[in-house]
Amino acid sequence: MPMICASLFAATLSACSSAPSTAHLAVPAAPPPKDDGSASQGGHGGTAHAAALEQLKVSKLDARNDRQNSVRMVLPDAPNWTRVKFWGVPSLMAFRYGKDHHAIVGGWVIEGDAADGSGSCARAFERVAQPVVDAFSVELEHEAPHAFVWHFHKDPTPQIVPVDAVFAKMATLAARERYAAAYAAYPAWRGRCLVVGVAVPAREDEPRARQVRDRFVHEVFPKVEVLAESEPKERY
Repeated sequence: MPMICASLFAATLSACSSAPSTAHLAVPAAPPPKDDGSASQGGHGGTAHAAALEQLKVSKLDARNDRQNSVRMVLPDAPNWTRVKFWGVPSLMAFRYGKDHHAIVGGWVIEGDAADGSGSCARAFERVAQPVVDAFSVELEHEAPHAFVWHFHKDPTPQIVPVDAVFAKMATLAARERYAAAYAAYPAWRGRCLVVGVAVPAREDEPRARQVRDRFVHEVFPKVEVLAESEPKERY
């Protein structure tokens, strides 16, 4: 989780701004403007952000694959997610929802003993992410633990995958931001783990950000499919 939060923070650091809170306003769901995929100069709060979060709360789930067709996951309002690259953090897959980064999703392959199960994968990711946490002064508020039953493609053996859901506060001299975020670590390939995470900037609308994050925890993460029988080699 800290890695995906830091990725989003770095992407939006140059021009994040807050707006009056929309947390208690009734805002209709609406997708963000069409994303041309070019570099973004950050995101803003207000009703546009609230409407995008409402869209993520209610839209149907459709499948998206990584570029190598090694992993499949479902996303709400899937056509409006754009493939991106995270600044300084190579990933297997990365998507943003709108050019203003109303939410981002990422997937990483890390070294870990998948044979020992997802608990080992989660611990391995925490070790990898700790330097990022330190660099960006991340404060984490951990939410109630969650887990689900999952199995590798073509392997019916059940695995228990834990989910770490947090509310993250990040600050540098340039900016401050808060995110509802979560990640799940899957025992995917021999000696390798797949980590999938989501980060949703609050921008003065913490309740909606948490609701979107929770939808990923309960409806998206359990449906992640590992399609490749061996580790995909490319990173982006």
